[in-house]
Amino acid sequence: MVDWEAARAFTEQACSEIFDYTECQLLPRKEGVTVNHPTGSDPDRLPFTFKGTIDLEPPSDPIPRHMSLDTGVRKGAISYDAVLTAHVGSWPYIPRREDHIVAGAVTWKIVAKEQDGSSRPAFYLSRV
Repeated sequence: MVDWEAARAFTEQACSEIFDYTECQLLPRKEGVTVNHPTGSDPDRLPFTFKGTIDLEPPSDPIPRHMSLDTGVRKGAISYDAVLTAHVGSWPYIPRREDHIVAGAVTWKIVAKEQDGSSRPAFYLSRV
């Protein structure tokens, strides 16, 4: 009998070794003391490096901040400049909105995240 979960995990890992070639560093951020204070570094979560794929020409679909009860209404859309995907199976933690990603000389902020059940969520990025 085939172990489909093991086969899926193997496929995700193999694909990440082929497609993820951009060196990135995750810089965790936390909210300020009050809403009037800026976000800052999060000392409770350590930065780490990883390889990922950054798509600089993402689809222009708006991402709603909160789902409306009316499926035809998409309020609070978030705009983004790029999409990051990466295999997160061995990461110490999953990044949060407002965390920063550094790739080369460019710093990005995570503005939204979309998960489909795989180990490759999509992180929607905005240039800082």
